[in-house]
Amino acid sequence: MKDRVLFSEPDHILLRAMFPEADSPPKPTRMKKHSLLAAFLLLATPLFVTAQSPAAPPPPGCTGAEPLVTDGEVLTKGVTKWYYGPAATFSNLTLRGGTLIICGDLTINNYNMDSGTVHINPAARLVIASGNGAGLVLYGNAAIYNYGTCEIQRNLSLNGGYASAATPNLIVNATSASVFKMSNQYLVINNPYSWFVNNGSAEFWGIIVDSWAGAGVVEMGSGSSTRMAVLINKIPNSYRVTSGTACLSVFQYSQFYGVLTSSPTLNACVAAGHTSDSGCIPWGCAPNNWGAAQVVPACTSCASIAVLPVNLTGLQAARTANDRNLLTWQCAGAQPGMVFRLLRSADGRYFSPVDSFTVSAITPSYSITDKFPLEGLNHYMIQYTQPQSGTVYNSKTVKISSVSSTPFSIYPNPFDKKLTIRFPVGTYPEKVMLTDMLGRNIRINWHWQPDACLAEVTVEEFIPADLYMIHIRTNKSNISRTILKQ
Repeated sequence: MKDRVLFSEPDHILLRAMFPEADSPPKPTRMKKHSLLAAFLLLATPLFVTAQSPAAPPPPGCTGAEPLVTDGEVLTKGVTKWYYGPAATFSNLTLRGGTLIICGDLTINNYNMDSGTVHINPAARLVIASGNGAGLVLYGNAAIYNYGTCEIQRNLSLNGGYASAATPNLIVNATSASVFKMSNQYLVINNPYSWFVNNGSAEFWGIIVDSWAGAGVVEMGSGSSTRMAVLINKIPNSYRVTSGTACLSVFQYSQFYGVLTSSPTLNACVAAGHTSDSGCIPWGCAPNNWGAAQVVPACTSCASIAVLPVNLTGLQAARTANDRNLLTWQCAGAQPGMVFRLLRSADGRYFSPVDSFTVSAITPSYSITDKFPLEGLNHYMIQYTQPQSGTVYNSKTVKISSVSSTPFSIYPNPFDKKLTIRFPVGTYPEKVMLTDMLGRNIRINWHWQPDACLAEVTVEEFIPADLYMIHIRTNKSNISRTILKQ
């Protein structure tokens, strides 16, 4: 895979190499240097502005008798031109406040637009080709309303410039049939008066919401899907679901300097190969900070996710006598071959798989046990895969507090580099081990303080934020507990 450039400073202007029109761009780093991003991210604390994107107008009519745009034109304020007829490729076209209406299939090699409006009608297609390779910068009073297909083969910046509530930057994928593609390019939003609105299908190499953007600058409508390799979020709640349920798919890398969303109807489809940056924690980032989104781990695509049908009912969690959590539910539509998975979260945001089983016979109810629950609050959901289609469904969540009946405690949980194990009088540790969920041993140092009846544990190697197991052999028993690294 070819190198792609990320951005290492929270400037409101893109890289000069990608957007030569911009002023004072930051220097780039390569994808391999994710951890270096963090050192440059927060030069100032922005004032977060929450606003609503303006509504998209209906697509304009096209009779074939309107003024026809020609190659090389400059459309200034008050000028409106149409493109209709057979598929064509233009060498140059510039919008400086004018309006372009696409009714056919048009490719523009060198497209410039500092302001103005583009309408792409249903069944029409506009391709903004790579041209000279420079990025496309919108400075305000600029809008692209896509009712058909829009493909941009250049990096795109929705810049502050003279953008305001009255003169915003808008990219609107208007309907469920609309397709927006920037498959190998970045979209950057760096002010609170610029929005990307997706009601259909959209694909990017990455979306970067910079620190000067506003909450909700990425809006998603019911049934929409937004796919990307790289997600970088520098402000709280930059993603918002405006209606129904939407899906966000991230398959390579993410970085969070603010919680992603407060919308519980956002499904986050996170691929098995995805990595969330933890090297930036000293500078204030928080890996996997998906917020209220329902996170589906090891997810292949948004198409594999659907809202759970009403035939899965009665999901309950109960504490058993041996300090385990028992999950039970009914599923009228169950069938042999269906796979049920138990997903768990410490915070109700990021869920990880705990256990699974395959249905072999139809029964009135189903159950699964979390043998090593987290100390404190545990959030659970049931995920199942339909055997014929491979579609993945997620249940609603339930939560239960797990307080061990064993008279010892482990804290803090979540932990950072150190944790403490408190033992009852008369019990002492003979061995303490820390492993990841695959059983790999983590290097630690532990020190027993008999007068205080506690052991101090220090982690001596870097480990990412995740679930881990601590194993304790005492003079009386063997104990294992699940703990969370923050």
